[in-house]
Amino acid sequence: MRSRGVIEQAKGLLMARLGCGPDEAFRQLSEMSQQANMKLVEIAAGLLGAAAPPEPALSGEEAGRVHLAASELATASSADDVARLCAESAPGTASAVVLASLEPDGALALVGTHGVPAQRVSQWQRIPPQARMPLTDAVRHGRAVWFRDRASFTASYPHLAAPLLPGESVCAVPLTDEDGTTHGALAVAWPGPVPQDAADPAGQDAYVHALAGLAGRALRRLTASAEQRPGGLRGGALWFRAVLDGLMDAVLILTPVRAREDAPDGPDHVVDFRVVFANSATVDLAGRTGEDLVGRRMTELYPGMVVSGVFDRVLEAHTTGLPYAGDAEQFTEVVAGALRASTMTLRAAPFLDGVLLTWRLHDEDERQAAQLAQAQRLARLGTWQFDVGTGDAVCSPEVAAILGLTAGGVLEPTAVEAVIDTDDRPAVRAALAEIMREHRPQTVEFRVRGAEGQRSVLAAAEAVCGPGGAEVIALRGVLQDVSDRHHAQAALADARDRLAEERARTAAQHEAVRRLQSAILGTPDSAPGGLSHETRPGDPRLRVATRYVPARTDAQVGGDWYDAIGLPGGSTLIAIGDVSGHGMPAAAGMAQLRHALRGMAYTGAEPAQVLTWLNQMICHQQADYIATAICARLNPATWSLTWAQAGHLPPLLVRDRVPRVLQPPYGMVLGAAPEAAYAAGVLELAPGDVVLMYTDGLVAHRREDVGRGMSHLVRAVREYEDDDLDGLVDHVMRRSGAPNPRDDTCLVGIQVPRTAARGPHGSS
Repeated sequence: MRSRGVIEQAKGLLMARLGCGPDEAFRQLSEMSQQANMKLVEIAAGLLGAAAPPEPALSGEEAGRVHLAASELATASSADDVARLCAESAPGTASAVVLASLEPDGALALVGTHGVPAQRVSQWQRIPPQARMPLTDAVRHGRAVWFRDRASFTASYPHLAAPLLPGESVCAVPLTDEDGTTHGALAVAWPGPVPQDAADPAGQDAYVHALAGLAGRALRRLTASAEQRPGGLRGGALWFRAVLDGLMDAVLILTPVRAREDAPDGPDHVVDFRVVFANSATVDLAGRTGEDLVGRRMTELYPGMVVSGVFDRVLEAHTTGLPYAGDAEQFTEVVAGALRASTMTLRAAPFLDGVLLTWRLHDEDERQAAQLAQAQRLARLGTWQFDVGTGDAVCSPEVAAILGLTAGGVLEPTAVEAVIDTDDRPAVRAALAEIMREHRPQTVEFRVRGAEGQRSVLAAAEAVCGPGGAEVIALRGVLQDVSDRHHAQAALADARDRLAEERARTAAQHEAVRRLQSAILGTPDSAPGGLSHETRPGDPRLRVATRYVPARTDAQVGGDWYDAIGLPGGSTLIAIGDVSGHGMPAAAGMAQLRHALRGMAYTGAEPAQVLTWLNQMICHQQADYIATAICARLNPATWSLTWAQAGHLPPLLVRDRVPRVLQPPYGMVLGAAPEAAYAAGVLELAPGDVVLMYTDGLVAHRREDVGRGMSHLVRAVREYEDDDLDGLVDHVMRRSGAPNPRDDTCLVGIQVPRTAARGPHGSS
């Protein structure tokens, strides 16, 4: 019958909302029950604003009574009405019920009563947190408090001569939200003793807790328009959060963590606090803001408070209801593995069922002052102020040090003027007069003479005007020793002069090297890009193309060279080389080596012999350079190329547009060892064959090694499809990124004519 009453009220609610009849309302309830897989009475109770209590804790009869109480409390129109309905729904025959709301300071305010004389309601309208009675104990311990006879009640509260609730038996239960936050208490009294049910000892507790939950929800429904939860807390309107956010100090609101949360079977006492709200000013020693703290435990956040005993004092404030006001003391916490200390004053006050915690840092002003003093010391900067009326002048210690006066906080204007250089005093007086007349800030630089010699000082000053701005009552400003800046400017000017001289010398040397290279290689200075060289091969049918591009950086002009000239007998000498070093020494070594090689080749010696003689010459002269080279002789009778190399990069043979790197014969770098021997290789060329010789500037760039550069060279040659030697050479230079920033680039190409026939000058 009780369950049916809940269902009938839910049907009436649906009929009013949907405008339907009782059958349609019952059908809607049935469909919701099937979809949610819940009992019909639970769906009905939920619609009426009260969820069914946990099934295991209540018997079927008790559950029905709770559902009926839920349906009745859902229609309560006042807090007193809620108290009356709780008395009617309580087990047995209750004589009185009291409902109390937890206020922000921890006190309990009576909001609804039934069966309590008006005089007692007036006397107990507000119960302070320090008072010991069933209502406060239920809130403090977070559980139901039972006294089943007057004797046990008197033994626990001998100081209560006139208790709030009349009757022999009393039970007080905390009003708790689903998230465990306590926001009040419910107390029920019976006229006689209430024996505990031996068959179901937990049944009465479960039922009373369920009834308290229904009463709490009914109270929240009634007070929803005037009571909200700022930051997840009961007990304050929406303005409460704004008030805390408007404070300059950090504020935390803590709720107790009881032992039963960690061990349900353990003792019931507070073991920790959890942060449920932090205002916008909150920043702790570790630099964490309020968002970082909410939801975490105090012992986890601040283990140092546990060690120092501060946590125990906060816990005591919660237990006794007496605020804790600490003195300024040192707090130390471990931040990122290092100890960090700060001086602060901490306060803790009971708030709702928890604690309101706030602190104020005392070392921030000292820290800022220390930072300012450090900045003034490092920048050699000081502050001063002059009172026009009294003539007093005060300054920071740095000002006295800058002016070379006795350290102290007071300046004598005559002493200041005495240390200023005579030639600069008129400018200082003019700046002061301008400030007094126009009230505009002024900056002036002057020299002072002291025991350490002459120093340069930069002064900035402004006027402090009285009411209305017509009269200057004080001058204030800063002084800075800028002597180091003047010394640095002088040194910088000297460095600029020396750099300009060095650039001029380098430019002259570079121009000389360029002219020497142009004279030796025969490259016209006016030719743009790659510089071509008119060669005279031994056989006019042989096509020769040469390119030389100096390094992009002037200081990196090196000793790259090449040669291609006809020899007696109709053969052609093709040579290329690279002398170590840069600048004039490399250019001189290149000239010596090139002319020596040409002279030795005129004797008719083979390329390997020529390189042997060159190596012996360089070693005998004990030259301060080494060199790489290729020496080749092309015989037009057979179109065979005999060549030798001394540590140089191997040539590239292009046959039928397919490039191939030649295997070099043995040969050591010139100038490394006087006994070095050189081998020769013979390459039989076919009509149309192209041979490319080059220096390392073509394949060795800043961001890649020689091996990768060789791969790029082969790829560039393969890309070119025309039968034009000059076009091929230009394409290779362009694809190599010439000019090389670090080194000169030489490239020599020879091509056998496609109509070539064996025999001298083309005859068989």
